[in-house]
Amino acid sequence: MRTPVRRIVWIILFGFFALGGLSRGWAQKALELTGERLLYRVGENEVLVYRGKVTYQDVILEAEKIHLFLDTEELEAEGRVVVTRKNEGLMAEKLSYNWGKDWWKFQKVRSDVTGASIEGKLYFKGESIEEKEKTTTIEGARFTGCDPEEPHYYIEAKKIVIFPNRRVVIHNLSYFDFGRRLFSLGYYSFFLDRVDQLPLFPAFGYSRSAGLTLGYFYNYAINDYSFGTVILNWWQKNGWSIEVRHYLDNEEKGEQGKITLYYRDYPDASPTFIGKAEYRKKLDEFTSLSGSIDYSKTIGKVDDLYSLLLSVNRNREGEIGKLNLSYNASWQSESDDLSALLTYRRKVGKNLWGGLELSYLEKAKWETFEDQDLRYLFYFQQIQNKWTYTLRYYGHTDIEGDRYTGDTIQVVRKIPEFEVSRGKERIGKSDFSYSYGAVAGYYFEEETGVRDTRLNLYFDVTGVSRLGDNTTLKPTVHFEQNFYGNGFARYLWSSNLGVEQKLSSNLSVSLSYDWGGYRGATPFKFDYTTKKNSFLSGSFVYTQSPWKVTLETGYDFLAGEFIDAVVGVAYDVSPQKRIVLKGNYDFEDTQWKGVSFSISWPLSAEWNVGFEGVWDLQQGDLDALRVRLTRDLHCREISLYYDQSGKTFWLEYGLKVFPGQKFKLGG
Repeated sequence: MRTPVRRIVWIILFGFFALGGLSRGWAQKALELTGERLLYRVGENEVLVYRGKVTYQDVILEAEKIHLFLDTEELEAEGRVVVTRKNEGLMAEKLSYNWGKDWWKFQKVRSDVTGASIEGKLYFKGESIEEKEKTTTIEGARFTGCDPEEPHYYIEAKKIVIFPNRRVVIHNLSYFDFGRRLFSLGYYSFFLDRVDQLPLFPAFGYSRSAGLTLGYFYNYAINDYSFGTVILNWWQKNGWSIEVRHYLDNEEKGEQGKITLYYRDYPDASPTFIGKAEYRKKLDEFTSLSGSIDYSKTIGKVDDLYSLLLSVNRNREGEIGKLNLSYNASWQSESDDLSALLTYRRKVGKNLWGGLELSYLEKAKWETFEDQDLRYLFYFQQIQNKWTYTLRYYGHTDIEGDRYTGDTIQVVRKIPEFEVSRGKERIGKSDFSYSYGAVAGYYFEEETGVRDTRLNLYFDVTGVSRLGDNTTLKPTVHFEQNFYGNGFARYLWSSNLGVEQKLSSNLSVSLSYDWGGYRGATPFKFDYTTKKNSFLSGSFVYTQSPWKVTLETGYDFLAGEFIDAVVGVAYDVSPQKRIVLKGNYDFEDTQWKGVSFSISWPLSAEWNVGFEGVWDLQQGDLDALRVRLTRDLHCREISLYYDQSGKTFWLEYGLKVFPGQKFKLGG
């Protein structure tokens, strides 16, 4: 239920109540004011409009009475106030607005809301809505997706505070259904700019492996920028755990962070502890800093693990740089490693860039030093029209002189390498494009000890072409030709030709042929070699609503055999009335291997049943069976599930206004 609450507030406040379009511009830009009767008070510099309408850009304000105070740059509207913007609107008893300070407030608000994430309409009421100092505050909010005058369910909140594009804080949230309050939260906060959310509901369940389970969440707030959650979990068979997640979110200082502390107690094993801290800060307009620390330990054992990461990024016009540092240590293996990566790219002339990459790695067994390595890359790159010219020098230094045997880096040195490439270009007036290039250099492959020159020429073609109204051609071709200083030469290719043919309005077929291989030899181990292949695949699709039949198969010319065919049959009237079957046929054994099925079928106007799973025809077993029984409750629905593989039951409760968002109990 976290996502529905987030979407409700987001849609209401930032989709349709965004009267920022009225802000500030009223004093400078023209607006249209009409009404049955207008009264201008000369001495007081005020305007009264009865049964009036104010139009500004795409916003229309209508009310029984509109009062403008020109000296204080304020407006008041009352009596059947209606605000409409882009075909969406709200009604209120009273509206106050100050266009000089960009402040507004609604009282006794009602609205019907629609949107891409809403099925039907969302009905909203609020005692007041106020925007001031970059925050929006709603007092006495109530919303539901149920249309009767007395809705089956609704959500209430004493106060909602929105920090645009960042976070929403809800005070005293309550959910009502089945004629009673189902739960209440004194405080809840969720994010608008990230996926990670604070938990909302306690979790109850049962599984064969864990037995009965319980998860309890407590959300707390120190201030608007520092808040978190305490999570307590209990498993009947597997012990208990406690977790603290604390968040720092200070936009003014450009700081964000998260601290996680986790303790797990097992019934038949030593407890474990895990800690993690993450931090991000914007140092200036072009530079940012981020870092993290991880720690884990089994209580009573010497198996401590540490991991530290630090990153500094700089990005401005003509200059891009990054520094990454990483450190890991293990007390159990008595070892650690340190790595550093510096990349820097700078514009040094018109269309000319210079770059540097340094990579340092140090690995050590305590009291027995192992390895130090440094890799470095210098390059210049010029981009002119569709041509790109790149000169690279890539090297490696084994700092400790290979006195130890811990070397893990296998490097191919480029001393140097020069590349010329041509960007994609259209072939005539066709829908095909081509690109090509050449790479030449002198290389030393450390793993094999081979030193030699290489010239690599490559060519690519891609595109889509329609041959008439019903045929589509999709070819791709990649070709490389290599020459080596020792007299070796080779070429390699990979290609695909796809054809789609629509035979009628209901029937279509498609064929795809993949062909690749190589000829010749290379002295280097690092050289790319495409896998030899010759493979034809095809599909057949027949559609006649509500039926759909598909067939997919292929033939491997190198192996001389067909791959399994997949046959599908679907009968799809609605999500509540559909059957989907898919079967696999083995050409080699000339028999069906199995059938997967997904069935949803109405038992009555209120009840629906569903089955899904796999039937192994060779063994005669029914695997991964899942059974669902659903009861339609007008504006919401409740389902009972059984999963064969886990021998588990659970309930799901969902609101139709937010399809796909479910509250789960059990499982």
